[in-house]
Amino acid sequence: MWLLDAEGGFAHHDTVELGLEIAGEDVPDTIPAEPVVTIRFGGYADGRGYSTANRLRAMGYRGRLVAVGPLVPDQARHAFQSGFDAVAVDDAAVTRQGESAWANAMSLTVRELYMPRRGSRGPEHGIWAARHGQ
Repeated sequence: MWLLDAEGGFAHHDTVELGLEIAGEDVPDTIPAEPVVTIRFGGYADGRGYSTANRLRAMGYRGRLVAVGPLVPDQARHAFQSGFDAVAVDDAAVTRQGESAWANAMSLTVRELYMPRRGSRGPEHGIWAARHGQ
């Protein structure tokens, strides 16, 4: 499995900690106590996982959120904007879509969303820092 993380990492791992797994359409009523929550997408056209991640962040969840499922490289940016810290992609998807497509999507996403820009103020210092209180 390949793991894309909010700090720009894109690497193959034999195992990935997925923690508590919930379906993208299931929004918990309370903040999960687990340090890692995985939200499983039903299909690349099913955007409910983004809403679930956004809702968990709005509720105050500060743990690690991992997106899993049949996603495509163009969805990496939206995943991180929605509150995910990582995207787990199976080997078949990376083979089909190309490792370079995923690497480029991650590079662009991290550069545009997570890296502070000169002259930035407040949360614009980077989404990662703002989200995790750094």
